[in-house]
Amino acid sequence: MNADLLQGFYLGDMLVQPLKGEVKGKSGTQHLPPKAVEVLLCLASSSGELVTREHLINEVWGQDQGSQEALSHAISEIRHVFNDNRHDPIFLQTLPKRGYRLLIKPQIQEHDPAASVFDVNNNVDLIDIGLFENLKQRGIFETAVAYMIFGWLLIQIADIVFGQLHFPAWVGTFVTLLVIGGFPIALILSWFLEIRIERTKQQLPAKFNALKWRISRTYISILGALGLAGLLVFAYDQNVGLPEPVTPEEIELAKLPPIVENSFAVLPFFNLDGSERTGVFANGLVDDVITRLAMIPGLRVSSRGDSYTLNPNTSSQRVRERLRVEMYLAGSVELAEDVIKVKVQMIDSETGFQVLSRQFAGPSDDFFTIRDQITSLTVANLRVALPPDTRSIALLDHSKPTIDAYILYRRGVEVSRLPMSISNINTALEWYNQALIIDQDYAAAHAGKCDLFVSAFREVNDITYMQKAESSCGIALNLNPNLDVVHTSLGRLYAALGRYTDAETSYQKALAIDPYSVSSLVGLGNVYRLLNEPQKAEQNLRNAIGLKPGDPIAYFQLGRFLFSSGKFAEAAEQYQHVVALQADNMNAYNNLGSAYMMAGKFELAAPAYERALSIEPTRNGYSNLGLMYYYLGNLDAAIFNHNKAVKLSPLDHLARSNLGDALYIAGRKKQATDEFKQAEELVLNALQVNQNDPFLMMDLSWIYTMLGKLDLANVTIRRVIELAPDDPYSHYYSGLVSLYSGDRKSAIQALKQAVDLGYPPRMIAVEPHLKSLHNDSVFLSLVKFNDDMF
Repeated sequence: MNADLLQGFYLGDMLVQPLKGEVKGKSGTQHLPPKAVEVLLCLASSSGELVTREHLINEVWGQDQGSQEALSHAISEIRHVFNDNRHDPIFLQTLPKRGYRLLIKPQIQEHDPAASVFDVNNNVDLIDIGLFENLKQRGIFETAVAYMIFGWLLIQIADIVFGQLHFPAWVGTFVTLLVIGGFPIALILSWFLEIRIERTKQQLPAKFNALKWRISRTYISILGALGLAGLLVFAYDQNVGLPEPVTPEEIELAKLPPIVENSFAVLPFFNLDGSERTGVFANGLVDDVITRLAMIPGLRVSSRGDSYTLNPNTSSQRVRERLRVEMYLAGSVELAEDVIKVKVQMIDSETGFQVLSRQFAGPSDDFFTIRDQITSLTVANLRVALPPDTRSIALLDHSKPTIDAYILYRRGVEVSRLPMSISNINTALEWYNQALIIDQDYAAAHAGKCDLFVSAFREVNDITYMQKAESSCGIALNLNPNLDVVHTSLGRLYAALGRYTDAETSYQKALAIDPYSVSSLVGLGNVYRLLNEPQKAEQNLRNAIGLKPGDPIAYFQLGRFLFSSGKFAEAAEQYQHVVALQADNMNAYNNLGSAYMMAGKFELAAPAYERALSIEPTRNGYSNLGLMYYYLGNLDAAIFNHNKAVKLSPLDHLARSNLGDALYIAGRKKQATDEFKQAEELVLNALQVNQNDPFLMMDLSWIYTMLGKLDLANVTIRRVIELAPDDPYSHYYSGLVSLYSGDRKSAIQALKQAVDLGYPPRMIAVEPHLKSLHNDSVFLSLVKFNDDMF
């Protein structure tokens, strides 16, 4: 290293003073930390030449002592002081994956002995030496440094010792505020004491020791400041209150939804004899009672899935908190030989008092009659005013199989509600098939198979499953066209096939039979979204809210719709309701993180993603966390998480496409191309089922772009715009495709339209693929470009 550089040197019109850690320019003097100074000196010693990252780390931090992150931080500090843009550098150039080059040759500063102004007695004039030197002369600087060191030690001791002594959290907060609040008081006290001593200098004895006075003054200032700050913090705590520590979960969760009027729940019935057969029967009985009560106009009934998150003997307070209902039904079942015994109690969730208690008994073959008696009794005691023409809806039954077929069917339903996997799908199919062996005309079992085949297709991307689904739904429809679940299953099938008009008709038929079917309302809302009728989509999804108190599904689906519409803050609110109701809902945490990320709130997105992965490691979880790191510029972490996603779901085209993006930006072009080629094959296979899925086509247009198939990319994205003209993602991808096609003007126009439709400008600003637009004034105006985004 050139020793002359230590005395100071110029880079352009900027004066660097390494020994002081300062850089002076037209805008004033700025401080440069020691490690950043050493890095700058290394670069200055080899100006105009490449200095590798490894050489810089070894020179500044020592062999095996530094890190890439520490070097990157030092480089950022140098750029900040010189106001240098990394994309259009004047002083410091980055050579990706290699190192850095100082672009300006340093000019050694000539020493000027007359830099300081002295009076006739060789004393420095405080007015001439400036504020900083003035503070040093008066000892204020000494007090500031001593206070910061003492305060830092005090906070460190508190952090280590208080936890081991199990002190409450507020004690640590008190100490931190004490140290922060005392700092300005210490400086004021030090200044005041210095003025006092200046005024009394002539009266002091000749042997007065100025050094001892300055040390004593520093101690007095620090201790006095801490004492006064302690009183102020105590007064603040008594009148306002110290800040409470906030955990990630408290940040993520919103308040619970309100309790809906005329809301009701049926808890799982207690299995008195403990047999598996009785348990399956009891679950089916509860499910049927819930279904039939939900068909009563004006009555809001919690779904079976939500009720079964609680135990039969759950306290009324917990029922009210989790299910958000006014009343609930609890009961027990005993199935001895051919006799059924059922006992039910209706309870007020607010008071815990029983409103009624009744027992039913009869032959096992009469279980449908017992079910209807329970339903009628519940309705009568709820005093719900039913219109004459709809009063009988709750008691209609178009499907009465034998009890053996019914129990087998219920087993299939139980398994189908487990997390979707090929193993669970096959097990549920087996139960449905066994029920159909006993009763081949059981329409509900055929409808259940139809649903499972659609789910299986989504898991394995095998088109033969859709053919099986069509067959099962067709049989169910021929057997019983008056069963709402048949039309709901048909709606899901048609939606998966891209036959959106047919799906709309099927869901409307299901709602004509059961106007309060949440699954049908949600399905219809999603279909309207795909038909590009956002108002109808949102209306149906909002109609589903509150129909089943405590049910997170409607909030979840509404959140998805709002997210796809670019309403990220509103989407986050819906997902907050979901995680408030279901603290272990991994998908909701994932989507909550995505909503936060798209809203530019990365500090909230990370805890949500991490919470999702702690519940269950999934492809979505790793993909989302990888995307967040991708946008933050941490490509190694992004690639690591995307690789995890691909390993969990090797047939997911989006996981591979996301991995390809991270690899491409990291400069690993060949690996990126391999991932995009596999993604292309997977998405083309998925499009064989539904050639008009705009979301699959969006992904395909981008994959074509990254594979250099720009003609196909432009044709595909134009088709996407036709199918989903009001979707912000359509125009966002259009902007990306146009940019890579060399049409910057069209790219910016498309991005502007995406922003107008709700796509967040911050996400456009941090997208690495759009860096080439960062020197365009129109683009900068569009995203409100500022240094905080990077």
